[in-house]
Parts: sequence; structure tokens; C-alpha cells
Amino acid sequence: MGQPISEAKKAIFLQRAEARLNFARNLPEGDAKRESKIREAEKALQTALASKTGTVRSGPGRKAGKVRKKRAR
Repeated sequence: MGQPISEAKKAIFLQRAEARLNFARNLPEGDAKRESKIREAEKALQTALASKTGTVRSGPGRKAGKVRKKRAR
């Protein structure tokens, strides 16, 4: 949860969460799992909205443009 994501990825997460919520709301009233699917979709939407955005690093522990130095033996 600690790493920020890009704006584009957040937009994709939001679209997917909204699609899940619309799908769950369109299920028939008699469906046994309708309420649980709606709750899960609302939680996914809240998670997508709360996700942090920022500059995305190119790799684990590396900054863009930084080259590793060779070790002297």
C-alpha cells in the first residue's frame, strides 16, 4: 500500500471499480450474492479513490537515469 501509482493506473482502477459496482447493482433482487457483491464493489471503489499517486519509480530501489557503479576488487 505504501508505493504510489501513476494517474493512468488510478484511472483504470476507478473504471474497473465503477464497472463492478454497476454490474452488482444490475443483478436481480432475488440473487443471494447481490448484497455482498455490492459491498465488495463499493470497497474496491473506495480503495481506488484512496490510492496515492505520484512519480513512479522505474525499478526497485532505483532512480531513473542512475547507473550502478562497478565494485572495485
